[in-house]
Amino acid sequence: MRKVGFIAVVSALLLIGLMGMPAGAQTGAFVFSGTAHLNSGFPCTSGCSGTFSGTARGATVLPTINCATGCAMTATYTYNEPGGQCVANVPAAPLGTANGTYSIGSVSGNFSWTRVGVVAVLVLSSPTGAAVAGFVPPNSCAPDTATVAGLAVVA
Repeated sequence: MRKVGFIAVVSALLLIGLMGMPAGAQTGAFVFSGTAHLNSGFPCTSGCSGTFSGTARGATVLPTINCATGCAMTATYTYNEPGGQCVANVPAAPLGTANGTYSIGSVSGNFSWTRVGVVAVLVLSSPTGAAVAGFVPPNSCAPDTATVAGLAVVA
């Protein structure tokens, strides 16, 4: 009986939450992975451009977008990667920032990130959301790519 009550309460809260969303709002979550390209090289602090290409898996509702089996994910951005020391042939760049646009299937919007070490926290807009991503740079003191994996939630 407790399970039925719990399910009823959670369902009611979800319904109330969905009713309060503006028409056409997108709500969902995606996991993603791919390669970030630092087209202007590393380090770079002025006029730096980059791209990302990868795959996202997840879904949204209102409207429904299903990427359960994978959708292409792309991004273009400007970045600020001031560099740092190189330790064991890996850049030890403590901070970096970027902002740009992204697309997951038919969902697209804007983002900005702040990277601390190998972890970036992203703020998404249009649709609003947040993401966290990990970066794995290649074994080079001057990388121009990094493997990226993360989780994004939009609402």
